[in-house]
Amino acid sequence: MIVAEINGKIPSKLDNSEDILTSNVFSFFKYADRQLFKEYLLILGIEISLIESKNAEFIFWPSYDDGTEPDLIVLCGKYYLLFEAKLYSDFSPKTSSTNSQIEREIEMGKMSANNFNKEFVYVAITAEYYKNKTKYSEHENEDFLFIWTNWQLVASFLNKILENSNLKQDEEFARDLYSLLVKKKLRSFIGLCKIKVPDCTKLEHSIFYNIMTSKFKGEFSGYMDKLDGFEKIMPYQRKFQNK
Repeated sequence: MIVAEINGKIPSKLDNSEDILTSNVFSFFKYADRQLFKEYLLILGIEISLIESKNAEFIFWPSYDDGTEPDLIVLCGKYYLLFEAKLYSDFSPKTSSTNSQIEREIEMGKMSANNFNKEFVYVAITAEYYKNKTKYSEHENEDFLFIWTNWQLVASFLNKILENSNLKQDEEFARDLYSLLVKKKLRSFIGLCKIKVPDCTKLEHSIFYNIMTSKFKGEFSGYMDKLDGFEKIMPYQRKFQNK
């Protein structure tokens, strides 16, 4: 699916599907070296061992008794991680008859976590560049860990490991996923100071195009050869005469 999306081979109505994006991103963490999932969780503030990461169970779109369906549950070590992913849509608000989507997922998720005897963690992952404090602040001081993150962090994580790590068999998988996130404009600006520029071992006298030495040129070769016969105009120098 990742390759099909990169090459524009899926229906346009599915191009902005948050379910497909969730599947692509977290399938990478499920099937790639689990060291990568361990490192990703650490960025979110969740510390687990490599063994716990390798034994983690990914449950996509489970259904609770009240009909609520979070995007992903990960049973990992002592944690019950509930991921709710959004792309361009927002969380369902509270109505006169039902609680908000986040409230319902928290309530049912905590009950399920207790059944597994694990610590409940709620992870909201969105396309927002910055955290909306007013949207999530009411959930951050409760008796469980509430984490907001975004898809841009995944792109930054992939870019970093592609530059600095030896991924071996997972490199192509990571590179394709990173390319997909870039295509979807889900990459953060990292700043000019962090862009790596290859060292220049040889500096030319001129950085401009030289028609006389270039091996590749079109039909029009410019005017420079036509101007060679004219006298060069020198900078004007004013001279003062002493009286």
